[in-house]
Amino acid sequence: MEITKQNFVEQLPNITKDLKRSCFVGFDAEFTAILSDEKFKYRLFDTNEKRYDNIKTELSKIIMTQVGLTMFQYERDLDTYVAVGYTFHLCPQMVGDVHQSFVFQASTLNFLCKHKFDFNKFIYEGLPYLSKAEEEHIRQQLTDGTLFSNLSRMIDIGEEKEVQQYCSEVAKWLINSTDETIYLDIKNPILRYIVHNELRIRFPDVLTTDSLGNSNKVLIYRDKNVISATSASATVLEENLLSHLLGFSQIIHLLVSYQKPIIGHNIFLDIVLLHNQFIGPLPNNYSTFKKNITAMFPIIFDTKYISYEMAKMLTFNEVWKTNTLQDLYEFFAQGKCKKLENGVNLIRLSTPFGEKQSFHEAGWDSYCSGYCFIRLGHWAACENSGVYRPVGPREKLAALAPYCNKVNVIRESNKRGPSKSPPKIATR
Repeated sequence: MEITKQNFVEQLPNITKDLKRSCFVGFDAEFTAILSDEKFKYRLFDTNEKRYDNIKTELSKIIMTQVGLTMFQYERDLDTYVAVGYTFHLCPQMVGDVHQSFVFQASTLNFLCKHKFDFNKFIYEGLPYLSKAEEEHIRQQLTDGTLFSNLSRMIDIGEEKEVQQYCSEVAKWLINSTDETIYLDIKNPILRYIVHNELRIRFPDVLTTDSLGNSNKVLIYRDKNVISATSASATVLEENLLSHLLGFSQIIHLLVSYQKPIIGHNIFLDIVLLHNQFIGPLPNNYSTFKKNITAMFPIIFDTKYISYEMAKMLTFNEVWKTNTLQDLYEFFAQGKCKKLENGVNLIRLSTPFGEKQSFHEAGWDSYCSGYCFIRLGHWAACENSGVYRPVGPREKLAALAPYCNKVNVIRESNKRGPSKSPPKIATR
């Protein structure tokens, strides 16, 4: 399912429920740049620290435009995994003195066009987000009482005219009408917050609150002492605004809260971008970066690294063509793994992807990463026990525990097959 500003609030309870029920989560992201700069070239003798130092400045200019999360839920009675997939569309925002920015390379535009990327959806429907550092900055402004003035100063001329129009409408209503209430339909949550506060300053005798059943409407009572109504407190208005500003960051908070294992394929760059976009600016020190990531996501698996290690147990004729995500997924999905001819779990999508679904779409890639993880885990568990049989999620995770928090860091171009190009490992 695609998640945008249009349906995020409506779907948030379902996403929360699906995440809570999952045993692990497939993760993938699409970026605003193809990493072709000189700093991203593979160097055989780079340490992990050196690689991080080389790329952190460039990666700080890049953002995720799509995040795919697939929640894998295990149905024990049927020995089946149900995969519930979401593709989140993201777009940076400007809030007061917080100006999120990014670089869009021409080569990336060509690549995204080739893969049918929807630029209108990115710009008009992308979810906002705040890093942990940006959220703390906004909360501090709320505490200091400076956010309202900062937001008011940063709105453009058109938005300022809208605020004036709403205030004029209320003034005319107070003078010319005997109605006890009036509604203002304000879809922009930031403008809604500004209007609430502006009305309370200009018309201290009225009561303003959010309309029940329609979060876009501001309900205004002529008499602030009316018994049947309660003015929305400043705290409620602030939390409503923050909920909007956080947007997709609420999903990050859920992932941190539930501590579900995160499964990705070649996930190192995704992790670096996760830090920059949702924790804060990338630290200068590599060990600090690792500490910050581990504190939020203590269990990470990289199927690129796992598949490289487990390929050593197969003969040349048995192994996958390459361990790119597409080749690895097709290897397992097409039943080419001779080690898994018996007793494999069924993996069922709760909602099938579209016919034109392709790789390099975050939702699909997150599903494929989790799919490969299940097959690799089944294989590893059966190898450990010496018997090929049904295996549950706990046993899979236990069998793959030696690969936990070890991610693939490429050190040379792989042109000779999986057994010839070993990765360098970042262990957190």
